[in-house]
Amino acid sequence: MKLYLSGGTNQRLSTAAVVTVRPRISVPSAYGAHACQRPISQRPISQRPITLLSHIAKLFERVLLQRLLRHLTPRQEQFGFRSGHSTTLQLARVLHHMAVEHNRGRRTVGVFLDIEKAFDRVWHSGLLYKLIENRIPPALVRTVASFLKDRDFYVTVEDATSDPRPIRAGVPQGSCLSPCLYTVYTDDIPTLTDQLQHWKEDVVLALYADDSAYLASSRRADLAAAKLQRVLDLLPDWLDRWRVAVNVTKTAALLTSQQRAMPTKLRLRGQKVEWHTRVRYLGVQIDRSMRMAAQVEHVIHQSRAARSMLRPVLRSHLPLRAKVALYKGYIRSRLTYAAPAWYALCSSSQKKRIQAQQNITLRMIAGEGRYVLNDVIARDLCIETV
Repeated sequence: MKLYLSGGTNQRLSTAAVVTVRPRISVPSAYGAHACQRPISQRPISQRPITLLSHIAKLFERVLLQRLLRHLTPRQEQFGFRSGHSTTLQLARVLHHMAVEHNRGRRTVGVFLDIEKAFDRVWHSGLLYKLIENRIPPALVRTVASFLKDRDFYVTVEDATSDPRPIRAGVPQGSCLSPCLYTVYTDDIPTLTDQLQHWKEDVVLALYADDSAYLASSRRADLAAAKLQRVLDLLPDWLDRWRVAVNVTKTAALLTSQQRAMPTKLRLRGQKVEWHTRVRYLGVQIDRSMRMAAQVEHVIHQSRAARSMLRPVLRSHLPLRAKVALYKGYIRSRLTYAAPAWYALCSSSQKKRIQAQQNITLRMIAGEGRYVLNDVIARDLCIETV
């Protein structure tokens, strides 16, 4: 408690170890023929770093987070790291808006931003300024400033350890404070609220931490695109002011319509934003037809891959309870990820295909023959239908 009241943190608590973890998949072939001359584990692009902090530092951060949350009110569009909010709720909000506008015969244009190294580029002075603007008590602001100041890191690769280096920007990944601070930092991302007449519709903003998307709807696709272009014209000033970077080449635009003639490409920082037939947002594939065909194929592929890896275990003599737990944790979780948001948009044939993946796995677990009904197996194993 004295540490908190003094408005500072011990420098030894601000040193973190960055440990590299081997990737789960091989490096894409885009690296060319010369990539195979170097082991995968030695390629810098292959490393997935994690940050390890001391237990005392983590405890201090949790105490500080609880004090900060008393004074912060995130904007309604932000669903990340908030009590009672989740990726499923944000996806349900986005897909519901698209589906309702689609049923009304209106076109929806969406732009899904790719923010580069979002947590690593947070400008410390800008963050402290926004905390003051949010009327955070001065003692808390000084504590956050001390939390960000004079932080060091070092990298460990196998048996080698680098010299400590200072951290001049960003919030530490792995800290429970970082999502909260990043939310404050990006809370004023622009919309058209102050530039429209009261009878005109504003764009829909969807935020989940650093996953950001804009949606605009109209009877004509070009009018919806024009409204979004106005937002994209405002965005560079905000990005430059707060030193946030967007990768335009990875930013995707989507039009929910079957029309073949696409509107003029949107532009951000003078670069064209490419139109896509489907985009991945918060782990769900959204296609322009709103039939969720890409998402169905994705979950089926994921479940098949997981079942293939677990086949020896599922066919073993392990207790049924253990095999059912494995199924729920590694296969069903892939079939039903964020399902409340997108499952209702699937056709009956798509739902049967998803259910078939569960039936195959449950039959493998139970070791039953073809003469036993799928419903009987699911009932005996106490598994609900997908």
